[in-house]
Amino acid sequence: MNEFIIPNDIKNLTIKEIKSNLFHYKYASKSIKKLMKKTQSKEELEDSSIYNSFKGEIYENIIYELLLLYASTNTNITQFILKGPHQFNKNKIFKYGLMIDKSAQIVYKSAYKDISEFDAIFFTKTALVFVEMSTSKKTASLNKRLSKKYALLTILFPHLEIKALIILTKGSIGLKAFPSYATIWLSDDFNDHELIKKIVLNNYKQKALKQIKDKKYIQTHNVSCTKFSYFQNLEYILQKTKEHKTYKININFLQSTINKLYFDIYTKLYIGYISISDFLILLPSFNEKIFKIFVSIEKINKTSYEIVYYAKLENNKLKRIHIQKDNIKIKDKDMDGFTNAEVRFLKFIMNENFLINIKDINMIKKLLKKW
Repeated sequence: MNEFIIPNDIKNLTIKEIKSNLFHYKYASKSIKKLMKKTQSKEELEDSSIYNSFKGEIYENIIYELLLLYASTNTNITQFILKGPHQFNKNKIFKYGLMIDKSAQIVYKSAYKDISEFDAIFFTKTALVFVEMSTSKKTASLNKRLSKKYALLTILFPHLEIKALIILTKGSIGLKAFPSYATIWLSDDFNDHELIKKIVLNNYKQKALKQIKDKKYIQTHNVSCTKFSYFQNLEYILQKTKEHKTYKININFLQSTINKLYFDIYTKLYIGYISISDFLILLPSFNEKIFKIFVSIEKINKTSYEIVYYAKLENNKLKRIHIQKDNIKIKDKDMDGFTNAEVRFLKFIMNENFLINIKDINMIKKLLKKW
């Protein structure tokens, strides 16, 4: 993205012009306020994850404010989505769509669930650019999250090129690992302890919000995009996997371009269920009472796809089970997480036509090795 060169105020983290606006943002300051009352030493605070997390929250708002200024002078930027104190309070939470959530962040929701959050979004004539910001020097986790955001936006905006602008602090590692669609900007570190104290302790005089008046600044409800129905798509993929003349599972369909995007959004795609008796042949040591065993093909990393089982137990708990030759991984899944919601949705859809046996599992494993 040669058209986007880091401006000096972001590079040097110059906040004089936007400082008063930072006091208009909502902050989760309860934990850090307690910490600051107990710990007076700046050095001790800087060793705390609570302090550094809060510092990252302010850094994100600083970068967003500076991006607003940048957008006003960059002629390539045609539209810039407003959030935080700049968005209208009349924004409502809808079932589907790009919107501002209760924390004043930009999110895409489907069936009232947050599919993904974006630190900032802006448009050019031919592209959508989503922005991610972080004060962490380690970038592997951030890099991993990009795939889901990129895939979702590709589906929502099929007529636009999707790009990412990643804004980190100097000294961050793993920069070469970022995908080709990402541009990296590096700023100075944010170390203004006095500003942090003012925000935490509400020790400031509130001034009017500085706003730039320009047609390019838009609300989320002004953005038109393709509808993405999370659970309906999940069912559609499941049904399509059965459409093969020879094999129980249509692997060719799962390898299609659109499903590569879906794998990045969902992480795993369900292909059926296995009988409890067959599952206990595969894992005889499993001794919990099972209601149903769902079978998925899961994207383990950028190049590896494997069979992973999800066991819905009679006590309503959900276990993720990954069986490898010399390694069996069993993990509890969050009761309020996406996987539990997926299983609750699919258990009413999967009839006997979706039953997979051990022979089918072995065949699928062989086909997956050729991906």
